[in-house]
Amino acid sequence: MASGAILPAAAHPAAARATTFLGDPMLSPYEVAIFAVAVPLLLPLALYALITGAQPPETSSLARYYRAEPYLSIAGNLFLLAVCASAIARLGRHFGVIDASLAEPLEWWINVPFAALLVASLGLWIKAALRVRRQQRSAS
Repeated sequence: MASGAILPAAAHPAAARATTFLGDPMLSPYEVAIFAVAVPLLLPLALYALITGAQPPETSSLARYYRAEPYLSIAGNLFLLAVCASAIARLGRHFGVIDASLAEPLEWWINVPFAALLVASLGLWIKAALRVRRQQRSAS
């Protein structure tokens, strides 16, 4: 094949690279920087809050929502753990620590709980907002 020949999309070397639910296995420098900074910061904080049952400060503007729905902080911390797991998997895939054959099942095991926790967190936020609104109406 001539060096200047145009290859069909399926024969192009970049098309042979396996892509996954998370997209291209190679991350941009911006994504690498964000994940590399976010994971070491968020993972310990989420684990500490989950283990100790830490609650937001009472002077926080969101404290009334956390008081109205006790499972909101647990769901939020688990969601942060799922975000960190996804970021670790993407970084591992980018740097070649995680093989492409392992990446597909690993993404499935991370993305299903991620989606479930996202729905649960949103549902709990809506439930808390409705409770707070109902309490404000009954108080006035």
